[in-house]
Formats: sequence, structure tokens, C-alpha cells
Amino acid sequence: MFRRRPPPWQPRPPVEQPVSSPPSPNIPDWAHGFCYLARQSQLHFGQDRRDPVAWRPVVSLVKQGGLFQVLPSTRRPKRAFFHLCAEDFFLKRAPSEPPTDSYLCHRYEAIPLDVLREIGVLGHPLRIRIADWLKYRLGT
Repeated sequence: MFRRRPPPWQPRPPVEQPVSSPPSPNIPDWAHGFCYLARQSQLHFGQDRRDPVAWRPVVSLVKQGGLFQVLPSTRRPKRAFFHLCAEDFFLKRAPSEPPTDSYLCHRYEAIPLDVLREIGVLGHPLRIRIADWLKYRLGT
């Protein structure tokens, strides 16, 4: 299934806001903050795993039309990734197993809405911290 090596990752340009709806000064564009499960086959992140997974948790950054820019996550701790504690998630349903900490990768990807399953949401202060961390990581 995931036998080929993925192409070198290239950053995708950020989704621009439509002219008809300027961004609100009170809410940053990067604060969408919903948690989804994305099909691993739709992501570049994690394609080189030895044991492939069918679904990977992601956090949305920006929604535009039928696309989301998402930050993929992993359970493997990495210093350069954003640490999300298990208590940070507001899940829609009680999980079948206890939630674990996650680590967000700063390499965002554009995913169609129809391949995502919503599982929860993050609090707004945490969304702002993620936005600040992402701006720092990307050097903007």
C-alpha cells in the first residue's frame, strides 16, 4: 500500500481569503481548529510508515470552499512539533480507548472536505497558540 517513497515535500501556498468576505479583525484566519480524521491515502505526511494506518488525526487551519488546510498529527513525540495534550480535545463522542497526546506537524496540507470525519474541536485559546507557533515555524 505505502511501498513507494513519497516525493520531497513542497509547501503549498496558503489559501487566500475570497474578496467578498474580508477576514474579521477579531478572529484570525488560522483559528478554524476543528479535529478530523483524514484518510492516510490523502496525506503526504506519514506515507513512509512501516505499518500504514487507514486514518490519521488532523487539525483544520482554514476552510475555503470544499478544501481545508490541515495540520497532520502523530503520537510520536518530536521536539519541533506542537504538543497537544489529550485533555485539549473536546470530542463529539466518548472514545473507545482513552485519548493520548498528539503532536502537530507544521507542514500543512490541503484536503477535500468529503474525505474528513469530524471528531471534535479545540478551544479558542489553544487555536491562537497553534497559530502563533505555526507563524513562528514558518518564519512569518
